Amino acid sequence: MRAKVHSRTCCPVEGTDQYLVYTRWRSEEDFQAWMEGPMKAAHQRGGEDAPQQKPAASGSTLWSFEVVQQAAPKQG
Repeated sequence: MRAKVHSRTCCPVEGTDQYLVYTRWRSEEDFQAWMEGPMKAAHQRGGEDAPQQKPAASGSTLWSFEVVQQAAPKQG
């Protein structure tokens, strides 16, 4: 099974009320396997003939965050 190294959920310090989720993968291969497997299956809605949905977000903005939740594989 492919695994991520860790995930972080960051809450904003200033400038926005939007949270940021940051995920770090062991390798590009692990990330691509997730993209082509679980992520792709979870995000397909209605098949190829379904109307295209707009992206959840676009653009870029610089914000400050602090880590409020962190998860990593257990050691050992």
